[in-house]
Formats: sequence, C-alpha cells, structure tokens
Amino acid sequence: MTNRVLEISNLHKSYGDHEVLKGVSTELDKGDVVSIIGASGSGKTTLLRCVNLLEDFQDGSINIDGTQVGYQESKGKRVKVSNKQVTKDRALTGMVFQSFNLFPHLSATENISLALRKVQKKSASDAKEIAQHWLERVGLPDRGHSFPGQLSGGQQQRVAIARAIAMNPKIMLFDEVTSALDPELINEVLDVIKSLAVEGMTMLIVTHEMRFAYEVSKKVIFMNEGVIAAQGTPDEIFKNPSNERLSTFLKNTRF
Repeated sequence: MTNRVLEISNLHKSYGDHEVLKGVSTELDKGDVVSIIGASGSGKTTLLRCVNLLEDFQDGSINIDGTQVGYQESKGKRVKVSNKQVTKDRALTGMVFQSFNLFPHLSATENISLALRKVQKKSASDAKEIAQHWLERVGLPDRGHSFPGQLSGGQQQRVAIARAIAMNPKIMLFDEVTSALDPELINEVLDVIKSLAVEGMTMLIVTHEMRFAYEVSKKVIFMNEGVIAAQGTPDEIFKNPSNERLSTFLKNTRF
C-alpha cells in the first residue's frame, strides 16, 4: 500500500479572466521527488503557491497527507477554511522561494529557530539545537551567528532550506531556488537538495536545471499553458519526448 503524501485533483486557478491552471492533476507518494519544468508563464510557480495555500484556487482539490487543505465541502458547497485552519494546513508543507526571504536583522540560527519557537512552541534551547542540526546538515556548521548580509547567496539559500525543513513538513516545495544565484553557487544548493532526496524527503521542485531534474527525479512534469502536457520518468521526458511542445521546449534548454 502506498503512502500518498500529495494528491492534486482537477485544479483550476484564474486571475480575473486569465486561467493560469486548467485542470491540473498529479500525485506524490512518500519519498517521491517530482520536478516541474516548462517555460515561464506555464503555471509552475502558481501550482506550488496553491499547494502552499499562498494562492486561492477556484476549483479542484489538494490533499496533503490525507488532509484536504484550503477548502472543505459543506452541504454540497465548497467552503474556504478559516485563516487559522489555513495556517495549520500550510504547516504540512515547507517552501523555499527564488528569493531567500531571510530576516536581515536575525542571525542564521535565529532565522531558523524563530518559527520553531513561535509556531511549534519549542523552548529557546530546543529551537537552537534543531537549528544547529540543520545548519550542519546543509553544510554551514560554523555560520549560525552570521547575519544574511555576511553570507553568500548560496549560503543564504541553504539557510532558507534549513529553516523550512526544520519545521518537519510532510513535503518540501522548491520554487526555482537557484535562479537568483551566481552560476558558481548553484551546485552547492542543488547538492543539498540531492542529499535530501537520497534520504527520502518528499519534494516537488520547479526548476530550469534540466540535468538536475533528470538526475534527482522519480517523475518529471512538463507544464505548458496551464496544463500538464507530459509527465513520466526522466528518461521518458528527456530522452523520448512524447509531443512536439515538449520536444521544442527541450531543444531550447541546456541538458
């Protein structure tokens, strides 16, 4: 029996008259690593933001670890859950963004431990211990006292990863986490994600790094104009593309 962590069913999202997601459906089981590729504007980031409940969606459902998030059915109607429940549901996911979103006035340790204390009500000592564990895990054992301005972009992004995963989410969401980095710093971040994959972390990753997607993923999703135009194993997507849109996209990328 599989352990389904994420199930997205017939998801629709519009901004006014512009439909961004047009009936997206996919699923991840525990330990799956799924990469989402596609051109800018294809709906990749919007999909992640819906899963994290940073965006409302007009139709469809999202289930995380058996919990339907964002909306519930009541007397045959679709009803948005309370803000308190949204916060609780959002804690099922950890999300790392293109920008690091670290608090500039807090040290690396403080950035990681803040939510542990405020949201999970950990003691200061326990939160600090957890923060140090994850700083070591992302290769920054001696940078706990450093402020974001004293860290490189790659180091800041690794702190952001540590902050998200320290909350013990059911699934990690990564949104183009290397796009703001200088080329020489990209691999240090991707290596952290690869090691998390080896350890069995469930992850949904939006990326333009095609070689990385090929190496780390169990499944690759190709999005085009708000729909999943193709999905399959890395070999199926990258070496035997099933449609012309995917073939054209891959010809314009480095792999």
